[in-house]
Amino acid sequence: MKAFLGIALAVFIAGAFTSCVRTSTVVKLEKDGSGEIITRYHFSPQVTAFLEQVEAMGPRAGIPMEAANLGLIREIMTPDEEGLTADAKNYGEGVSYSRHEIGKDTEGWEGYIVVYDFDDIRKIVIDQNTLPGKAKELMEASGQAPAARKGGSLRFELEGDLLTIHSSLADGNVNEIVNGDQLSKAKEMGMKPSEAIQMAANTTQGMRTGFFVRVVPGIAETNAEHTTGDLIILSDAEISKVLKDPDFGAFVDEATEDPEGVDLEKVKELFRKIEGMTVELAEEVTVRFQ
Repeated sequence: MKAFLGIALAVFIAGAFTSCVRTSTVVKLEKDGSGEIITRYHFSPQVTAFLEQVEAMGPRAGIPMEAANLGLIREIMTPDEEGLTADAKNYGEGVSYSRHEIGKDTEGWEGYIVVYDFDDIRKIVIDQNTLPGKAKELMEASGQAPAARKGGSLRFELEGDLLTIHSSLADGNVNEIVNGDQLSKAKEMGMKPSEAIQMAANTTQGMRTGFFVRVVPGIAETNAEHTTGDLIILSDAEISKVLKDPDFGAFVDEATEDPEGVDLEKVKELFRKIEGMTVELAEEVTVRFQ
């Protein structure tokens, strides 16, 4: 029974981590193709408070803490240099750990910022499926399958002063936000998928995810739709706002009932008007350096 409680806690906390995290990845690129990957992971105060309660409750309740993977969870929130160095390979060849800082963001979410160096942008892959540090172990230990996630990715080409970004983030954002298993369960319960999504929105308050490219010394010209100075916004989503958007709910209901009827143009139209989401819709973004 105690072991079962520990496993149940692990499953619950793993779910909380996937719905209460803020993450952003910025690729800072120099004209010679070298640069930095700056990634932020921060977890909500509610997750931190819950974790502290479980840690305090465990010994009194006789729950084995190793079964609940609390040590593993703490490592995810406060990773060491060794673990982050091992993560460098997730981004491709020639990537090396530079530095990291553990602490809170401006709104009190706890986590860390890590910076990696790279020599050649053409060898870099930014993949939404990639999980940091010990997060993959936690998901697997809780019976969830990270490999089943369907996120998008970024790949790069550089010829002279012309950068080409190949992006599948638009498709990946739909797959990340809409959980097919949850929607199937909702239908079994007689709920519309949009109703299930509205319920899920309450557990994602403050959650945000984004991918950006910063061009140094600046952008001479680009076909990117969303830019701010030298920053290209490839994807930026406030998850709770997205899930609460009525246009998004209607889209999910339609897609669930008639998957073949949802084409690329409908997806593009949705992303242009949906609240809380900015997505670069072009599959190829070109950028000329200053």
